[in-house]
Amino acid sequence: MSPIAGPEAPAEGLDSLHRLEHEITVLIRRTVESVWAGGYGAHEAVDRYTYPVLAALDENGDQSLTVLTGRLGVSKPTASRQVSRLSRAGLVAVRPDTRDSRSVVVSLTPEGLTQHNKPSLTTCLELLTLSACLRRCARPHTAQHICFSGP
Repeated sequence: MSPIAGPEAPAEGLDSLHRLEHEITVLIRRTVESVWAGGYGAHEAVDRYTYPVLAALDENGDQSLTVLTGRLGVSKPTASRQVSRLSRAGLVAVRPDTRDSRSVVVSLTPEGLTQHNKPSLTTCLELLTLSACLRRCARPHTAQHICFSGP
């Protein structure tokens, strides 16, 4: 009799497939972690947490901290810490909002724009290569778990 025979065999096969898929997902996340950990340019204030702030300001222009928080999908204290770090580094400017004295407007400085445009070519190539591999190899829901669109 085959080891796959019996009513529980399909469930066992699916369980093994899910375990394998989980291990592959963890491996890919760890691989991507090394790519995300660096390669955002030479400035120490620009990393995987602050880079999205520069990108949002470059794409959407000056905006209130509240709007920026919504665009980034983070809490207001988190966005405030990221903006403060970039402001101390001279990459963003923060000024009072003329329409609401309780709010501030965040804008990209020329140096911030320069830093936004500096991710290393190596990082870009690594992400493109990984993305292409995932599109060829991963099932759609696996690709979603690792922050890429499906094939």
